[in-house]
Amino acid sequence: MLLAIIWKLCWIVIDNSCRQQDNSCIYAARMVGMRENPKYGLYATQGLDHWVDSVHIETIPTRSSLNNWVIKPHLHKSFIQILYLTRGGGVIGMDDKMLTVTAPCILSIPEQIMHSFHFSEDVDGPVITAVQHVLERVVGAADPNMLSVVREPFAMEFEPGDPALAPIAPLFDSIQDEFRSHRVGQPGICVSLLAALALRVGRIRYSRGLPLRAGSSRKAVQIQKFRELVDKYYCDHVPLSVYANELGVTGGHLTRLCRDVLGMSATAVISERLVHEAQRNLVYTSDPVKSLAWRLGFDDEVYFSRFFRKHTGVSPVKFREQARNHVERAR
Repeated sequence: MLLAIIWKLCWIVIDNSCRQQDNSCIYAARMVGMRENPKYGLYATQGLDHWVDSVHIETIPTRSSLNNWVIKPHLHKSFIQILYLTRGGGVIGMDDKMLTVTAPCILSIPEQIMHSFHFSEDVDGPVITAVQHVLERVVGAADPNMLSVVREPFAMEFEPGDPALAPIAPLFDSIQDEFRSHRVGQPGICVSLLAALALRVGRIRYSRGLPLRAGSSRKAVQIQKFRELVDKYYCDHVPLSVYANELGVTGGHLTRLCRDVLGMSATAVISERLVHEAQRNLVYTSDPVKSLAWRLGFDDEVYFSRFFRKHTGVSPVKFREQARNHVERAR
């Protein structure tokens, strides 16, 4: 129930944006030149309903049918989407490329990739949306060589009855069953199943002779390294110069890079990572706020509370209370 609320709020943003644009299915030029596009926070910290490390699954027609099978160009700042077309097809925009695909087909669209859909009316199949950095951690821990499967966009078509698809459909079914269960451990199990799905897809790509370590732009590589450093240092509250020095750039260059690629400053990226971890601790543990503040590198509980309120609009105590009320109502 809670994850469904998260998904619904995200799609309200997309739906409202879609209604303000025309219904043309030729998006390439617009996708290159658009300055304003719907997007979501890097660490999913925008508001109470985005604290959870979510995995959501539903059918493709659930949303696309409400918009005449057209989803206009947009991007996700923190989510990856994986679609499995079991029927129909359509025109898919990914960055500056337009692809015509037909089922059976698997599409993967990581965060920060501008994308659009113009589906045929007979399209069907599941679509999974998940927090990118959480999935990356699980896949990276299992097999670092497979990380490109969740970092690089791709469309992979199959012949009907291809035996390579045999283990794929059951994984989508298992994720859907677990997502609907609302049982203890649901988020972790969903992410684990999704990681298994990504590894299966990586195996298929490898069997087709596709490189697992696909090439990335210099900016994308630097941003990925920066995010890895943020995960390493965010609790230490080190100055920005430490990140810049390890990346071999100046602090100013790092900030410009983050604004260019992520739409926020480097300092904001670090702050959002801290807030995201604080939210997870407030929801998943019963530790006192003072203990959480110390664990996150704050010497003063008052300063931590002020920092948390600045970025979320509520105090840590109030956030914990509201989050737990949401969980109780979802049971």
